Amino acid sequence: MVKKEKDKDDVWVLRKVLSRPNYAVMALLLQKSPRTTRELYAILEKKFTRKTLIITLRELSLDLNVLQPTHIRTEKGYGLGYRLNPKVKEIAKSVQKFSKIIENIRKV
Repeated sequence: MVKKEKDKDDVWVLRKVLSRPNYAVMALLLQKSPRTTRELYAILEKKFTRKTLIITLRELSLDLNVLQPTHIRTEKGYGLGYRLNPKVKEIAKSVQKFSKIIENIRKV
């Protein structure tokens, strides 16, 4: 029997988290955290549409619990921002490390 593409395997969540827009947001939050929604939009608007970024932030925060909403002090008071879940932060660092290892193996 042929398995449908929509069927979930053992690593479907990892694949979902590591999609291009999701990983782009996570990489920015690895560099500096927390960041406001406006900061994320301003940096990523050239690579992704606003609709994609809205869906990405919703998916990462509500569906996957990768992002944790937080209050950030701004010039006008407090604003909404995001930071990475500490457990996911370690996973993202590991993924970067494994990617470098695989890249080096590929060059050999």
